[in-house]
Amino acid sequence: MNDNYEQVLLKKLHVRVEAELSRLGLLFRVFSRSKTEQSITSKINKKGDGYYSPQGKKIQDLYGLRVALYFPDDLKIAQRALEKSFKLISKEVDSPNTSLFEATRCNYIFKLPLDISSDSSILNCNSLVDDTFEVQFRTVLSEGWHEVEHDLRYKCKDDWGKHDDLSRALNGVFASLETSEWAMMRLFEDLTYRHYKSSEWAPMIRNKFRLRAGNELNSDIEKAINENNLGKAIYRLNRVKIILTILNKNINIPININTLVYIANYYFLKNEKLTEITPRALVDILSKS
Repeated sequence: MNDNYEQVLLKKLHVRVEAELSRLGLLFRVFSRSKTEQSITSKINKKGDGYYSPQGKKIQDLYGLRVALYFPDDLKIAQRALEKSFKLISKEVDSPNTSLFEATRCNYIFKLPLDISSDSSILNCNSLVDDTFEVQFRTVLSEGWHEVEHDLRYKCKDDWGKHDDLSRALNGVFASLETSEWAMMRLFEDLTYRHYKSSEWAPMIRNKFRLRAGNELNSDIEKAINENNLGKAIYRLNRVKIILTILNKNINIPININTLVYIANYYFLKNEKLTEITPRALVDILSKS
C-alpha cells in the first residue's frame, strides 16, 4: 500500500516537471521511478552499516526522474527551468574529456516540494532517506545508449573486466551519437535557412525554434512580415534568448508559432504593425510579466 501511494506522489512530481518544461515549448520526454521500501533496504544493506546515517549521508533519490531532450542545446535551458522551480541541493556534472570516449553525468538533486515530502510514508518512517529527488538530464539519442550500458555493462562489470577494447568501442558508439545530435541540429538550421530564402515564414519559424509549434501562421502576421520586410529580422532572432525570456518572465501561455512571433516582437522586434495585431489579452499578460 505504501509503495502504491509513493507512485501517486511520484506522478504528482512528474506532472510538475513536465508542466514547467512544456511551458517553454521544448521537445522532451520525462521518465520517472520511485524506490520501494524493499529497494531502499537493499541499498542500505549493500552499502553496509554506517554508510547512511540520520545526521550524515542519506539516500537522495527516493524519486528519480530522467529528462531526455531532443536537442543537446536545450539541456542547459531545461536545467535552468528546474532550478527556477525547485530548490537545487547539489549537482554532479562531468566535464567532457577530449582524450576519452565516455558518457558524461549530468545529475541534479532538488528539494522535494513540501506537499509531496510531507505525504511520503517512507520519508516519515525512514530517517536514512532524504526529502530530495534526483533528475538526470540526457538527450533522446543518448537515452537508449544509457539504458543498454546501465543494464548490460554497469550491472555486469565482471563481464567486461578483460575486454577494455570492447568497452572503449561501446563508449565510441556514444561518441558517434553525440556527433549525430549536432549534425541533426545543423540539418534543422539548414532547413530553416532554405525556408527563409523561399519566404516560407511558417516552416521557417517552426524549424528555427524546434518547438512544439505545429500550427499555421496567422494570415495577419504573415501579411505584416511581408509588408514590413521582417523575415530577416525573425530569422536572425536568438532562439535561446527568447526561450529564456519566456522562462524568466514567467510567461505561461500556449506556445505556438503565432504566440512566438508576438512574444519576440514585444521584447525584441518592436514592430508597430505586429504590435497593432497582437491580441489585447496577450499584451496584458506580457506587460505584467
